[in-house]
Formats: sequence, structure tokens, C-alpha cells
Amino acid sequence: MGHFVKTIVAVIATSTVSFAHAGSAEDIAARVETFEAAFKSGDAAAVALHYTTDAALLAPDTARIDGRDAIQGLWQAYVDAGVVDLQLTTVDLEDLGNTANEIGTYTLTAPDGNGGMVQAGGKYIVVWKADDNGVWHLHWDIWNSTP
Repeated sequence: MGHFVKTIVAVIATSTVSFAHAGSAEDIAARVETFEAAFKSGDAAAVALHYTTDAALLAPDTARIDGRDAIQGLWQAYVDAGVVDLQLTTVDLEDLGNTANEIGTYTLTAPDGNGGMVQAGGKYIVVWKADDNGVWHLHWDIWNSTP
């Protein structure tokens, strides 16, 4: 009987952890929206605030970028280059409690180098982390373009 009670306690403890962020899908969706809005307004500092302070970003054709300040610099470079209309779409979201894994797609519009604009797109993976207040931040971010 003692083993049965320990098993029930373990199941209850695990269930409590699993539901610690029951609204994570909605909370992450809201964070994705504010991320897009910050980028569309040209506010790289606000974009960077969506990342953990020790985040790692793996952007195409660049070395790994570590930390919120360096990540802000990358997003500022995109803003300065004239990239606009960033649209993010979550395809899969796996809630792991205090972390979540997201797979998604993106589209954006960028200068084509000839005075015009071109639409581009791709896919991404983000590992999200919830802080002590339950606010979700991008912790690991990687993307690449779709041919």
C-alpha cells in the first residue's frame, strides 16, 4: 500500500508541474503578437525585451549571437536594412511546463537591392522560457529561409 501512495503523490506532483502554466499557448501567442508589433514599429529594443537576458540566437549567415544586447543589435540591423511586414505563424507548440518548444513559419518583406521590395519566408524553432512571473521569453531562436 505504501508504494501505491508514493505513486499517487508522484502523479499529483507531476500534474501540478505540468499545469503550472496552463495558459502558455495563449500567453505565447500574445508574446508573438507583441514581438511582431515591436518589429513592425521599428523598435529593436522592444523586440530584444522578448528574449531572456542569456538568450542565444542562430540567424542565417551569422555567427551565434548571445545575450539580449547583441540580439537587439541584430534586429536593429534588420530594421535599418528596411525589412518590414514580419508575420510569424505558430505551426506546433509543445508545452513542457516552464519551457515550451515552438515550430513556426515566417514571412517578411525586404529590399531586393534594385530599389524594389521582395517577399521572403522561412521556418523557425524557438525554445521559450517562463520567468518567475510567468512571462514567456525567447531563450533559443533559430530560423532559415525556405528556397
